[in-house]
Amino acid sequence: MRAAVLEAPRQVSVTDVPDPETGGDVLLRMRAVGLCGSDLHTWSGRHPFRKPPVVLGHEGAGEVVRSGDPRFRAGDRVAVLPALSCWDCTRCESGNPHLCKHKRVPGLGWPGMLSEYFAAPGRVLVPLHDQIGYGEGAMIEPVAVGWRSTSAVRAGDAVAVLGGGAIGSLAAAISLHRGARTVLVSDIKQHNREFLVAQGVEFVVDPLASDLTAIGLEASGGDGFDVVVVASGHPGCLAEALALCRPRGQVVLLPMFGGALTVDLNPVVLKEVTVQGSTIYTPADFAAAARLVNTRTLDVRPYISDVVPLGRTPETLAAIDSGAAHLKTQIDPTR
Repeated sequence: MRAAVLEAPRQVSVTDVPDPETGGDVLLRMRAVGLCGSDLHTWSGRHPFRKPPVVLGHEGAGEVVRSGDPRFRAGDRVAVLPALSCWDCTRCESGNPHLCKHKRVPGLGWPGMLSEYFAAPGRVLVPLHDQIGYGEGAMIEPVAVGWRSTSAVRAGDAVAVLGGGAIGSLAAAISLHRGARTVLVSDIKQHNREFLVAQGVEFVVDPLASDLTAIGLEASGGDGFDVVVVASGHPGCLAEALALCRPRGQVVLLPMFGGALTVDLNPVVLKEVTVQGSTIYTPADFAAAARLVNTRTLDVRPYISDVVPLGRTPETLAAIDSGAAHLKTQIDPTR
């Protein structure tokens, strides 16, 4: 079968690789695979654990070709939760399988999804409703990231999101779904800001052209935001988040930063701010995201900027890295 293999940093080949070994797993013909920021980190050689040679891709949906699990049969349409936890370590037993120390994810102990076929155990497959396309199914994974990152949001909260790419935009939309009274998103890219405005976000700010803190304090009612989600790896975002957060509010960190950060932590002490990391999602988070997408309570179709054939993966990654205007580009491995 064909797959997009990262041979070395910034060197991707679409080439033949062995078909997956299924055993008792479910064999999928992949139909849509989203390109994520972590794929860009891997492509550029900056990912902490995904290293070449590796098949890229972890946001996927496909069609069942053959099943060793009685819950699925040929022709079923599913999305994939891309994490295989051991369910036996203390972290899994304490309800945190996403932090499993034996966890396998695409690109680490499990091949990536940017391939014609992919094998997965039935326990990580989520059925798609009849009216939901494969592209929408592949969006369940980033929606799950957004869902977990906003788990602190309560009805009536004021929420700020720093970084308006795919994950930041989804975090904003999910915050509104959770009942946030005010949502502000900052982003330096005009394309992202225009998208956010079109999606009904009330406060959209270019932090390079405006005083983000002043606008944020006014938008939040003068006391700061209850929850600030950092969805950008820019080193200045943590200081901005601490400035925007209200006393005893919460700052949620999503990105993997490129290096150590230097930041004034006095606001954490003086305002008793909680700084919380957020990494991937639990199965419950993924199930919640699947419900949002399957019912179109959250319509993810506008987030999909482009769908390209598997053979165009190398130039597509290079274009995104160069700043191409897009929100979520997906690969169709059947093309």
